[in-house]
Amino acid sequence: MKTAISRFDSGDTVVQVVIAVPIVLMLLLIAVQSMLFMHSAHIATLSAAKGAAVAASTNGDAVSAIDSATRTAAELGAQLIGTPTLEVSNGFVAMRVRVSVPNVSLFFPASVERRGEEPLEEFVSEIDR
Repeated sequence: MKTAISRFDSGDTVVQVVIAVPIVLMLLLIAVQSMLFMHSAHIATLSAAKGAAVAASTNGDAVSAIDSATRTAAELGAQLIGTPTLEVSNGFVAMRVRVSVPNVSLFFPASVERRGEEPLEEFVSEIDR
């Protein structure tokens, strides 16, 4: 009795694995890198918003606003690139924060920058209302 083993199919599984594994691994690394990018973007957005809110409530005090943005990024485990910048103009404060993005795969930016903007708070006494 003869078995029906074909001699032409002896390496098909190896070839399929050699082709499929790098593609699946590349897709996994791209997914992880996109999540790292989004996480860093959220940290930058939150840091910029908190810094702008502190600056708006303290009448544009740059030192406390930059300290708040830096502390927020550090508490969330992000690495800032440079010092956050604060701009005050036309009754608004704007904080810019740049955060480093950890690299796992190629073709993604190494950093992300976000801007938070808040109106300056004004104190109006009861007599002046």
